[in-house]
Amino acid sequence: MAIYPDKKDGKLTGKFRVELQNKKERFRKRCETLQEAQQVEASVKAAWAAGEAHTGVLAPVSAPEALHTIETVTQEVRGQLWRGQTGEVSAWAHMREVGLIVGNNVSLDKIDTLTIDRIARELTKRGKKDTTVNRYLSHFRTFLVYARDRKWMDRTRFAEITWAWRKEVPGRIRWITRKEEAQMRTYLLGKGQQDMWSFIKVAIETGCRRSELLTAKLDQINGTRLHLWKTKTDLARTIPMSEETTKLLTGLIERDAMPSKRGLRSWWDRMKDEMGLSADEDFVFHTCRHTCATRLLDAGVDILVIKEWLGHTRIETTQRYTHVKPKNLEAALAAVGEMALRAA
Repeated sequence: MAIYPDKKDGKLTGKFRVELQNKKERFRKRCETLQEAQQVEASVKAAWAAGEAHTGVLAPVSAPEALHTIETVTQEVRGQLWRGQTGEVSAWAHMREVGLIVGNNVSLDKIDTLTIDRIARELTKRGKKDTTVNRYLSHFRTFLVYARDRKWMDRTRFAEITWAWRKEVPGRIRWITRKEEAQMRTYLLGKGQQDMWSFIKVAIETGCRRSELLTAKLDQINGTRLHLWKTKTDLARTIPMSEETTKLLTGLIERDAMPSKRGLRSWWDRMKDEMGLSADEDFVFHTCRHTCATRLLDAGVDILVIKEWLGHTRIETTQRYTHVKPKNLEAALAAVGEMALRAA
């Protein structure tokens, strides 16, 4: 179909656009009514069929415009888009998969709501969770916005796309118990993995993301404080550490003993099996971060302080931990009751 509802800033204007192309000739026009648009479309097609130009509105072009596809734009922006961000590698991994689903040689101007629906449907079919599907779509949208802003994709076409965001249901927040932590230590030290245990212990004590610890340098440590300048949320923050945690982290950096991602994953899985937790899908390295948060909450640290400690951009993200620690709410109620009794 060559007739489209006209939009401005993502909102329907009530007008209609006629877009036609015949070899090197392109025709575009906005019409007040659908009937007018249909008449214009028929007139232009008839003129082309007769080998005539549509005087006054038909504009010949001297050469075909460059075709911008996922592949050509990727070649152009690789190394610029997401550059230096902690999620750069995963973003491009997502784009590779999206390209295989959509077709790397498809023009960006051909991408529409049905394309987005197909991506979401295919990812779900491959077993991706709703949260993961949303990450894929988010990266693809960022890619298209980058292309749109450089006139590699029609702005109106982009504005017409409806994104199939999946509703994200908050998952279970898993943390490591003191008993489990002791088991982890015993297993790794028993296997001669002192550095691996040190890395995990630092993660539990600081609540840092894996990428933040793996890239830590000595100049980020000032006394017993770890300064994080390059983070997932682009929010710099400073984390206080105990003397022991500072010693462990400094030692890993000085000895160049940081684990590789593959090594960390491998030893985590072996440790998980040894602990009888192989079926627990929530027991992953990120659990160390959850553990830090819940222990801070147990210690009575204010929720706003925990938010800053973890580097959350939204307080709602931090508040998830209050929902899984109901005993803290009960303790608060008891404290209020005691205050009332003393005041009576």
